[in-house]
Amino acid sequence: MLGTSENQAVTCYRELILRLQRGDIKPGDYLREQLVAEEFGVSRTPVREALRQLETEGLAAAEPRLGMRIRSLDYIEVMELYEVREVHERAVARIAATKVTDMEMQELESIQSSLEKSRSDTTKMVELNQQFHYALLQVAKNRFLTKAVESMQRTVYILGPSTLEDNKRATVAIKEHRELIQALQQHDPDKAEAVMAEHWRNAQRSRIRQYQREPWRA
Repeated sequence: MLGTSENQAVTCYRELILRLQRGDIKPGDYLREQLVAEEFGVSRTPVREALRQLETEGLAAAEPRLGMRIRSLDYIEVMELYEVREVHERAVARIAATKVTDMEMQELESIQSSLEKSRSDTTKMVELNQQFHYALLQVAKNRFLTKAVESMQRTVYILGPSTLEDNKRATVAIKEHRELIQALQQHDPDKAEAVMAEHWRNAQRSRIRQYQREPWRA
């Protein structure tokens, strides 16, 4: 990694977030400055800044003499995260329905079409689902909403595998996306918001089932 210490810190942070997203780093894992610095080929300073950013965002917690540990969320925190995420995503859908252009609709349709064709490849499907929601967020064109949603999405990464790994949830999510696209085409903010609300409530229920099935919680 080249560049200034500040640029290196940003690069380190983004790489750590990517690893969280992929599941390469999991809740309970320790991130030690020296080991991360050696792996990334940088000094400890940018790594320290990147780890502090993770701590600031509530994704990690410092433990004396052990390093920074990736947090795990308890049941109440998972419920609260999805409750707040639903509120923001409903706002995204509502605003997007009033602003979406024909070109943006084409992009959403294209992503959705690719998503539906990737049912046999869960990794690809999860990636396309993220692209769909990110594209929708861009349609809303609200920088404060974007910042809030992106922050919550990073927190979702520490919950484990995507709920779309459940075949039943994936089938329902695809149907919900289609209903949302129809509402956007009609420029119907009430319908778009209602569809998105149901989408996230179903996602929450699926996440809770996944959470309760984890062996170490038994």
